[in-house]
Amino acid sequence: MTAPIIQIQDLGLAFDGFTALDGVSLDVMAGQCIVVCGPSGSGKSTLLRCVNGLERFQRGDVVVDGTSVRDCRDLPRLRRGIGMVFQHFELYPHMTVLENVTLAPIKAKGLSKAEAERVALHYLDQVGIADQAGKHPGRLSGGQQQRAAIARALALEPKVMLFDEPTSALDPEMISEVLRVMLDLARSGMTMLVVTHEMGFAREVADRIVFMDRGSIVETAGTAQFFSASQTERAREFLHKVLAKI
Repeated sequence: MTAPIIQIQDLGLAFDGFTALDGVSLDVMAGQCIVVCGPSGSGKSTLLRCVNGLERFQRGDVVVDGTSVRDCRDLPRLRRGIGMVFQHFELYPHMTVLENVTLAPIKAKGLSKAEAERVALHYLDQVGIADQAGKHPGRLSGGQQQRAAIARALALEPKVMLFDEPTSALDPEMISEVLRVMLDLARSGMTMLVVTHEMGFAREVADRIVFMDRGSIVETAGTAQFFSASQTERAREFLHKVLAKI
C-alpha cells in the first residue's frame, strides 16, 4: 500500500501543565480532504501547527512525505512542501497582492521575478482575483484577502495544504467565495487538512471527519457516517449545536 503523505503518530504537547494534544494519531493519504472539527480549545489549530513545525511537540512525531518533523534539521525546506492558510490573512500591508504572492517563490525557491510573477498570476487567476494583483491588501475585501493568502500558499506548489479556520474572520457573505476556492482545490486532488466549523463544506467535500475534544481525537469517520450516525455522544452533541446555527 502507498504510505500516507501525512502520518501523525501519538502526538503529545503540553503548555505549562495544560495538555493541548494527548496521543493524537492520524493518517492522511495523498489527495484526501480531511476536516478536523470540535469545540474551541480542543487542540485543532495546535495539531495543524505541529504538522509544519510551528509548534514543537514533546511526544510522538509527524512525518510529511517521508520527512520527520521531529528530526528535521531544515524546517524551511520542509515547509516549502506544506501550504498553510491562517484564520487571519497575514498579508504584508505595504506590498501589493502580487508582491505578497511572489515573495516566497523568489526567496524560498530562487525563482526570478518574472517567473515568480507568472506563477503568482496563475494562482491569483485560479482563486479569481488576478484583477486585484496591483492593489494593496487594505483595498481588498476580507474574502479577497483570504483568497490572496490561498494563492500565496499555492505559489510554492505544495504537496499538502493546511487550512486553520480560514473563514472565521470573514463576514458571512464573504465566506462562500473562499469555500468555493477550497472546494475547487479539493476536487482537483490537492491533499488538504482543514480545521473548520463550516459543516456544509465538510459534508460536501471531506473524505473523512476527525472530531477532537480536550486534546484528543474522540471520533474519526467517513463523512456520511459522521453526519448520519456519529458513534459518540460528544460528537452528536457538537453536531446538534453546530447544525442548529445553519
